[in-house]
Amino acid sequence: MDIDEIFAFYRCEFIPAYSDLVGYIGDKPRQVLIELENVLSHLSQNFNPKVDQKDKAKNLQMAYDHFVRATLDCYKLLWVNLHDQLKMIEADESVRKLGLNISEAEFLMALQKIRKLAQEARSIELESVGLDPMASIDKYKAVVQEGYRLIEKKDKNKIKDIKSLKGFISIKGFITGMVIGVFAGVISGYLLLFI
Repeated sequence: MDIDEIFAFYRCEFIPAYSDLVGYIGDKPRQVLIELENVLSHLSQNFNPKVDQKDKAKNLQMAYDHFVRATLDCYKLLWVNLHDQLKMIEADESVRKLGLNISEAEFLMALQKIRKLAQEARSIELESVGLDPMASIDKYKAVVQEGYRLIEKKDKNKIKDIKSLKGFISIKGFITGMVIGVFAGVISGYLLLFI
C-alpha cells in the first residue's frame, strides 16, 4: 500500500460516496468526519521523520482502512435516508397508488428487491470483515443506485394534486359537517318550541 493508492481510492471511491451523501442529506455526518480525522492522523505519520518505514507502512494501511470504512458508512447512511423516503411512499396509500410513474405493484416489487439487495449487502459486509470490504461497498452502491431509481418514480405534480385534492376533501367534509350541525340545531330548536 502506498500513498498514491490511498489517494486513488479517495478520488475514485470515497469522494463520489461522500459527495452523494452530503448532497442528499444536506449534512456532514459525524461518523464520517471521525473516520476522516483518523485518516488524516495516520497519513500525517507518513511525513513524520521520527517514524520508521515499517510504521509508516502500517499507518498508510490504517489510513486506507479508515477511508474504506468512511466510504462504507457513506453508502449505508445514504441507504438509510433513501429507505426512509421509500417507506413514506409505501405507507401513504394515495401516493403509492396515484403519485408514482409506475404501478403500485411495480413499486412494491422494486422496493422488495431493493430490501433484499440491502440484506445481501449487509451479509457480505459481515462475512468480509477484515477480508475484502470492497465487495460490500460495491453491493451497497448498487442498493443506493436502485433506491435512487425508485425514488425518481415519484411524480411531484401528481403528489401536489393529491395533496390539493385531500385538502379540498377535508374542507368539504368540514363544511358539510358544519351545515348538518347547524341544520340539526335549527330543527331541534324548532321542535323544542312545540314541546
